[in-house]
Amino acid sequence: MTTNWRQRILESHRADLDQWLEHEDTTELDEDTVDTAQRTQWLSSVQRWDPTARHREELTIRLTGGEAGRGGLRFSVGNALLKPLQDGVTASTDEDVELELVGISAGSTVLHVRPTTPNTAPQKPVTDDHPADSDAPEAAEQAISVLFDAVKTVEGREDVTEWTPMLSSLSRLVSALDRFDLAVQFRYCSGDGTVNSSALTETGKQYVRELRKTHKDAFARVQSTIFGRVTELKLSGVAVIKPPSSPAISVKFEPGEITQVPWKLGDEVNLVVEERRRLARGGGNTVTEYLFLGMPMEDGAIEVFDDPDDFPVTLRHRVAPPNQDRDAQ
Repeated sequence: MTTNWRQRILESHRADLDQWLEHEDTTELDEDTVDTAQRTQWLSSVQRWDPTARHREELTIRLTGGEAGRGGLRFSVGNALLKPLQDGVTASTDEDVELELVGISAGSTVLHVRPTTPNTAPQKPVTDDHPADSDAPEAAEQAISVLFDAVKTVEGREDVTEWTPMLSSLSRLVSALDRFDLAVQFRYCSGDGTVNSSALTETGKQYVRELRKTHKDAFARVQSTIFGRVTELKLSGVAVIKPPSSPAISVKFEPGEITQVPWKLGDEVNLVVEERRRLARGGGNTVTEYLFLGMPMEDGAIEVFDDPDDFPVTLRHRVAPPNQDRDAQ
């Protein structure tokens, strides 16, 4: 009797069930869409109790191949890969966004990275149940998004004009991947629950190799000499130099390097910089920034200050400073 009762219940609802299934979307969802739905729903529930709650932001970089290891990263591989990735993020926005390695796990090798900005307050240890207190930095999310779009563009072998400032970094990344026979996948989990992925496969790497031949200027590193008066020195790593008959130029330094140069406000200085183009916020336009390389010397070398307690180190430079700059010294 129990079986008959259950059968009658099932039959009474079978038609409604069939009708409901007919109207359901049967499109297969990708992993990013499924994970985004789960994370946003979780966050929506938690925010009913804590409106400030957010997920932990994280960029994961999955390396696969013979040199990837199993949850480890050789120093030689990390040194070759991480700098181009940082430069790619740097070129993707006019804000200062730095990548911070916070963990490594297996599968083959997965790097767990957190994008940070100077305005990002120090964060307490966070978990999925207790996310970070501070809001996700908008500049960091925008930079990662632009990087992903650039990677997807080369993967699709599409027009790269918009991403010209990033080609040099992508080229060096491809060279590093080729050197160690690696493939790379990127995944970014944002604070609002959104998940996005991108990958650089052999298709994209081959396209970048071809672009080296057709877009040579985009891959060239441009160095120039600047002479002017120091009008600002910022501990954050920026010096403002005012040439005699040109607008002031903001020169960026590597972290901690600005404290090692023997400059004071009002000094007239001569320096060698590398010109780097990056995308302005909102995309489309590009801006040029200047990275400090060293002080030019009369024999064409560059004087580099590595440590205030050490003697200066000189590097050979193939282009001698202009005569007028030499005279100014």
